Amino acid sequence: MNNAPPGEETFLQTAIDAITRILQRKMFSESKDEVALILFGTPDTDNPLADGECYENITIAQPMDVASFELLETVQNNIQSTDVSADFVDALIVALDHLVSSTQGKKGFCMKRLILLSDLGGEFGDDQIDTVVAGIKNSGTELNVIGPSIEEEDDDDDAPGPSTANGHTKDKTPQQRAGEAMLKHILQEVDGECYSFSEALPALSYFQTRQIRQTAWKCQLEITSNLKIPVCSYVKV
Repeated sequence: MNNAPPGEETFLQTAIDAITRILQRKMFSESKDEVALILFGTPDTDNPLADGECYENITIAQPMDVASFELLETVQNNIQSTDVSADFVDALIVALDHLVSSTQGKKGFCMKRLILLSDLGGEFGDDQIDTVVAGIKNSGTELNVIGPSIEEEDDDDDAPGPSTANGHTKDKTPQQRAGEAMLKHILQEVDGECYSFSEALPALSYFQTRQIRQTAWKCQLEITSNLKIPVCSYVKV
């Protein structure tokens, strides 16, 4: 995610822009949604699943909490490019584990969602695909992927198709195409959605209005002197 032609943004910077817009939407709408930030490809490792061999170079940079200016500042200023590679499938498992453990037993969470942002250029293993699929299904989690434009099936699987970041196009590497094929399988199994950066960034730019909880006016609906029904009234504006 670190390389780009002169004058163009890297995939990493485009991903940072996308995360920034997601957080800004949450903050400006005063949403009570909780978010977490998991980074993979970090020099260090900080997650509860790491055992010295698996789930390495994956860091929970921000545990589940309401979006804040501190998190926004972390995203904009503290995410740096590295030469370290990490498995995006392992990162999904770490993120899912954190999401489930952070919401277990808590009330008020009507939906859980994982958003993976990656150019799919790193190596990955396919031995835990069934674990990922089962975990997403069993936890009722929605999976969204933002990254290169994932193409439909074609006749020439070895052809290096285009990879798009923020409107700029370059040829995909064989590793990206392998990651794309794996993600298409996962998304199909869990009924997930994928978006290219060029599709996601404009959509994330729209301002989300603040949601105000409706307050009921409690009163008695009097039918007769002996028949009264307690009701809750709302004013439609």
